[in-house]
Amino acid sequence: MRNLFLKYLNNTISAEELKILYHYCRIDENDREIDVLIKEYFETETSLDNLAAHSNFEQLKDDSWKNIEKRLKDVPSSKNLVGSFGFKFSIAASLLILGSFSFYMFSRLKADKTRAIELQDIQPGKEPAKLIVSNGTVYNLNGKDEEVISDQSGIRYKDGDTLAKIASNELMTLMTPRGGNYKLTLQDGTRVWLNAQSSLRYPASFNGKERVVELKGEAYFEVAHNSKQPFIVTTASQKVKVLGTSFNINAYANENSTITTLVTGRVQINDKSDHKLQVLVPRQQADNNGASVTVENVDTDLYTAWKEGTFRFRSTPLPDALRQIERWYDLEVDYTDIPSSIKIHASIARDSNLSTVIHALEKITGLKFNVKGRSVSMMK
Repeated sequence: MRNLFLKYLNNTISAEELKILYHYCRIDENDREIDVLIKEYFETETSLDNLAAHSNFEQLKDDSWKNIEKRLKDVPSSKNLVGSFGFKFSIAASLLILGSFSFYMFSRLKADKTRAIELQDIQPGKEPAKLIVSNGTVYNLNGKDEEVISDQSGIRYKDGDTLAKIASNELMTLMTPRGGNYKLTLQDGTRVWLNAQSSLRYPASFNGKERVVELKGEAYFEVAHNSKQPFIVTTASQKVKVLGTSFNINAYANENSTITTLVTGRVQINDKSDHKLQVLVPRQQADNNGASVTVENVDTDLYTAWKEGTFRFRSTPLPDALRQIERWYDLEVDYTDIPSSIKIHASIARDSNLSTVIHALEKITGLKFNVKGRSVSMMK
C-alpha cells in the first residue's frame, strides 16, 4: 500500500493499481495505516517540525475528508459503476483530494510557520516588582516568581534573605509592572498573588480591630482565619469583608466593573459607605458596575488560572481577552474595529512569547493583527 500511495503521489500509478488503492482507502480498518502513510509523506516533503505536523493533522484530515464527502455525495454507488468511466472518475476524484490534502497540509503548515516568523516576538515583561515604603524608600524585588514575607522582623524573601527592617506602623505598597506578577505573605499569614499592573497597599503589622488592605488591579487572596479581626479588601468601588477564605478580585481601572470570585469560605461585599450589597458563597461571582451588583455561579478555575501561569478564556469577548494580553506583554492595543461579538475559547501559557499568543488568536478568530513594536491593531 505504501508503494501504491507513493506511485499515486508521483502520478505513476496504473488504472488497476489506482482501483486497488481506492478500495483500500475505503476500508475503515485501514484508517490508521493511511494516517501513517500521510504523516510520513508530510514529514519527508515539508521538512517542518514533526510536532507541528502532528498537532494539525487530525483537524486537517477531518477537513479533507469532508471535502471528499461533499464532492462525491452525488456519485452513484460504485457497485453499478465497476469498469465504467463513472467508477474510474469516482476513484480519481477521491484520490485526487487525498493527494491534494498533502499539498493542503503542507501549505497550512508553511503558512503557520511563516506567520509566526512575521509576528514580532515579545516575551512576558521582566521589569521587577517594587516594594514602596511610606517613608519613600523603594525596593526593586528579585524575580517575577519570587515571594516576599512581612512579619515582625521586617521584610524578607521566602528563601530567608532579609530585604529590610520595617517599623510595625509603616504602610507598604507592593506594585507589579505590566508583564509581571508577585506573591506576598502578610504579617497575619494571609497569602496574596498580585497580577500584572496591580498594587496592594497594606500595613507592616495589623494592630487594629480590622485587617485592611487596598487593591488596585487584580489579586487572589488566601486569608488567614481570625474571627476577632475581619480582613477587608478595599477597591475603588467596594469593600470585601472576610474572616478566612480564598477569593479573587479584578478591579482594574480600565475594566467596566469590579469582579469578585469566591473559591472557598464566605465574603460580604459592601459599597464604599460600608453598606451591605451581597454575600457570596463558594463558586459564586459578583459583578459590581458601580450602579448594581449581579451574582452568578461560575467555574472559579477560569478566573484564577492566571496565578497558575495560564490565560484561560471561555466565551470571553475578544476585547476582554486582549486587555489581559495587553497588561501581560506591556502592549498598547488599538481597540478600534475589534469586534466584541467574537468569543474566545482557549488556554494559553502565560510564559509564551507574544508571537505565539497572537498567532493563536488569529487561528481562533480568523482575524489578522498588526504588531509594530508594542502596538497592536487589527488588520482591516
